Amino acid sequence: MSETLPRIGSALLVRDEANRILLGQRSKDPQKGSWVIPGGKIHAFERIAEAAAREIEEETGLTVEVGDQFGVYEIINPPNEHRIVIYSWGKVTEGTPKASDDLSEARFFSVEELGDVPLTPLVRRVLEDAGLLRNREPQITYEKAQLNFLLFPVPLAGAQVRRSPGRRRGFQGSRGKGKRQIANVPMLFE
Repeated sequence: MSETLPRIGSALLVRDEANRILLGQRSKDPQKGSWVIPGGKIHAFERIAEAAAREIEEETGLTVEVGDQFGVYEIINPPNEHRIVIYSWGKVTEGTPKASDDLSEARFFSVEELGDVPLTPLVRRVLEDAGLLRNREPQITYEKAQLNFLLFPVPLAGAQVRRSPGRRRGFQGSRGKGKRQIANVPMLFE
């Protein structure tokens, strides 16, 4: 196994002024001929947004503004491929798309056109999750389904217990007049 795995990349769902989505057609293997969301490797000490903007400019010649992150996806094909790709939203600020050596073509597609474009499985999933492919049922992944099981109240250490008026201290069983409540405690994450 390679010491350089997993590779971490940054890609952008770029929209133009007509609200179309930028895709590039791969000119190399793997996935030669398929349309992908442009992006690439994050270099050491490079921010996610910086990597995405650099890759878009290198691959398509466009200058973009990077927005919020959309999601993180993982590709695992042992023994040689393990990639983590961070997708963000972006919009064109300048330029016309021109393909680089990694792409044979770069162009914008309307949401209506996306369903007919030959996409890699990952790109199809990303576009579906982003709500950009029509006539697709939302897919609930195992990871998303697990969230339903993780949502339950958790007593917090240091929380104070308040008793409703009229409740005596000590064990009351189910006959006590008041109910115990946990006070709101601010949570800090550093």
